[in-house]
Amino acid sequence: MNPFEFSERTLEDLERVQGPRGTGRGKIDRRGNRRLERALGSMLRTPAELTFSGVGRVSDALRHRIADSHSARSAQALQRLDRTAKRAPQVVVKITSRIHGAASTLGAFTYVGRIGMSDKEPLGVETSEGKQLMSAQEMMVLAREWQQWEQSDEARRKGATAIAMVFSMPPGTNPEAVRDAVRDFAENDMANRRWVMALHTDEAHPHVHLVIAGRDNDGRRFNPNREFLQHCRERFAENLRERGIDADATIRMTRGYPAKQDPTPVLKMRERGAEPEADKGRADMLAPTSNAAERRLADRERERSATVENHAAVREVYARAIAELEAHGGVDEAERAKALRSFVDGMETPKNARAEIIERLKSGDALPKEFEKDADLERLKSRVQNREADQRADALDRIKRATGKVKDVSAELKGKDAKAGAGDSEPSVFDRIRAKTAELRDGPSSPDAGADRSLASARDRLQAMQRDLDKAIKDRAQNRDRDRSQDRNRDRDKEGPGR
Repeated sequence: MNPFEFSERTLEDLERVQGPRGTGRGKIDRRGNRRLERALGSMLRTPAELTFSGVGRVSDALRHRIADSHSARSAQALQRLDRTAKRAPQVVVKITSRIHGAASTLGAFTYVGRIGMSDKEPLGVETSEGKQLMSAQEMMVLAREWQQWEQSDEARRKGATAIAMVFSMPPGTNPEAVRDAVRDFAENDMANRRWVMALHTDEAHPHVHLVIAGRDNDGRRFNPNREFLQHCRERFAENLRERGIDADATIRMTRGYPAKQDPTPVLKMRERGAEPEADKGRADMLAPTSNAAERRLADRERERSATVENHAAVREVYARAIAELEAHGGVDEAERAKALRSFVDGMETPKNARAEIIERLKSGDALPKEFEKDADLERLKSRVQNREADQRADALDRIKRATGKVKDVSAELKGKDAKAGAGDSEPSVFDRIRAKTAELRDGPSSPDAGADRSLASARDRLQAMQRDLDKAIKDRAQNRDRDRSQDRNRDRDKEGPGR
């Protein structure tokens, strides 16, 4: 049975959604490389894609040319769809700093190796030569060698001595597998460069710090760009999958444009209680007081509208892929279509610029007071308050009705007493009840069944009324206390729900 293949149009759209594969080396100094590119191109008789300007290594380009058949491209698209549909963990690769000078490079080495930290055990660093450096003296020698190599030519502008990178995975990932994957990447993709690395497990997510020399062994400078970072993510994910770790390195378009996280420095400033400049600028865009703020908000709205359009296009491409999988595939393809449909149904539509700014500022302290209240939450609070007011009114009505009944019964009893002996000094009905109770306790002298029944009935009625009155008074007191407590809470939260 022939393997499943997408149609040419759907395959091209899927490859566009899944993004181009990252190139291998980033920007390099091009002195002397043009002739080499032309020579290699003429010898291999292949298009310009095989030159160093397009792909990092010639072996990569050859592998890509071999995999250019329609069936191979469909197989790769299916594999990437499988990882996307099951939401495989995304690898994280960042450039944390560009380091200038031997002193700063030494500081980076000691931080990566946990040297001289009183609250942490020293880890040391692993070098590209296979050595393990455990002392600051050895690291100082290496840092000076890197600086001397960076300043060895006569260039007017000196570049960075080293570039620091971080490779990390979500919590629960095997730390040793992460370290081995980064080491494999450094040994193969950074074979012509010097580097040091160390694994850190002091946080929930295992991560590896990789510090790379600014010049390679041939003297070319290392200037990583966005395409190189994507290449690093893909290599890192491939190495992890080879070690049995589920990992992926897709672009945001592939995942339906999930919300971005703020940069790490912004998050750190919020943790310290400081207000980042980014939050100040966002707050200005919410209530623009200048033309510049209005222009920034308008630019952000245009960007978000483009993202919304791309999101709709991604859903359309995935819908066509699902339809082809269901129509022309077998059992495995039907399962893939089901998983992909579930993923598409869970994709959230991107928010507009204003809603996105408010969502980001909620995690800091820069959100203005008038934007802190959530409209849905406020409507819910209003409904609850109205319901509580209705319940209080019903309770007061019940108390009022019960009190009226008690008053009516009391007036009825008083009227009967007045009719029975108006103007004479006969005892009241309460006195007669007490006397009859004492008489029954001591023993009746002349039983009168009719009188006893009437007195017992009157006593039961009075006791029932007394219980109802006591209960009504108790309920009223409880409602009054509850109203006071709610008023106090309402005064405390009148500026909005507390965080």
